[in-house]
Amino acid sequence: MNSTRRTRWLGAAAALSLLGALAGSLWQPAAAHACGIFAPKLAPEERPTLSREKVLIVHDAASGVEHFVREVVFDKAGDPFGFVVPTPSQPTVHAVETTPFTALRKAFPFRPQPRGKAARGLGKGAPPPSKGVQVLDVQRVGSFKAFVLAATDQSALATWLTDNGFDSPPEAQAWLEHYVQLGFYYVALRYEPPASDAAAGPVSMDAETLRITFDAPLPYYPYLEPRAPETPSEDPRLLEVWYVGAEPMVPVAVHTGDAGSAWVRPWRAGKRYPDARDRILGAAGTQLSGLLPEGSLQLQTFQDQKRRRDGFGDVVLVPETGGPLSPERREALATFVSVLDPSLPVAGEVER
Repeated sequence: MNSTRRTRWLGAAAALSLLGALAGSLWQPAAAHACGIFAPKLAPEERPTLSREKVLIVHDAASGVEHFVREVVFDKAGDPFGFVVPTPSQPTVHAVETTPFTALRKAFPFRPQPRGKAARGLGKGAPPPSKGVQVLDVQRVGSFKAFVLAATDQSALATWLTDNGFDSPPEAQAWLEHYVQLGFYYVALRYEPPASDAAAGPVSMDAETLRITFDAPLPYYPYLEPRAPETPSEDPRLLEVWYVGAEPMVPVAVHTGDAGSAWVRPWRAGKRYPDARDRILGAAGTQLSGLLPEGSLQLQTFQDQKRRRDGFGDVVLVPETGGPLSPERREALATFVSVLDPSLPVAGEVER
């Protein structure tokens, strides 16, 4: 990180601890595209879309490790396509044989409740060490072939994606450049449908669940998406999030609209479950129970039904209770990612 950006974020971490109630609950039914969709050269209305998504975020604040467990279902998935998930540090990718979400929904259902408060912010991760594109890992995960990539050049990354079956649409170029500048890593997932699906045309794929694990001092969700072309009609897409950690958190993101940029809360909050370790263990199953941090745990639910995510940056979950930051905490946040801009005002109600 250069010294100017480092100094800015050391100060930003302290400034963000002063933020209070963060309005702007943007959850109106409004199907966005997943992270970055890289499909064959199809018309916008023919491209695969993410119709349903469930996410479990398990964050260990003591070790700074996040487990991002995701179940996805795509419509119009008869042909091979890919999508790219950015992460602030080098990730590992793991198959999840048995989805935890049926048990999670039963044990911890979504129930809307009043807004909470926001608190602190974050910093920037170290960039990959070399130029161009590095392939750090390749493995099969369910119906996907997963590539873990590092890149320091947007053009080289776009070329690699195209050469490896991830057709890069024009709107993805700025999106790739954004994460290259931040020094992010990438999980590029190439979906290869069964032969019967490919012959059937536009169909929905079966639900697939996988886990991506990476270092992050605060829980992170890759919410920013390439600006998608307008299509004649789009159905709502449901995102459900279960967060597990030691303290209550609030999801925050930067939203840029006609009136400028501001901090907003992009998801609708559900119910909180304090002291829920035993219930979480029962719902997580043997595959995921070993990922839980030590000590008392609480679970929170969130929901999002936006049709499009235009104007929204990535989501970071920040501690609900603000307060002074230790030098160690400031250092950790200063080495994360410049996802949130501390110079922005706290947002009021934003209608979408």
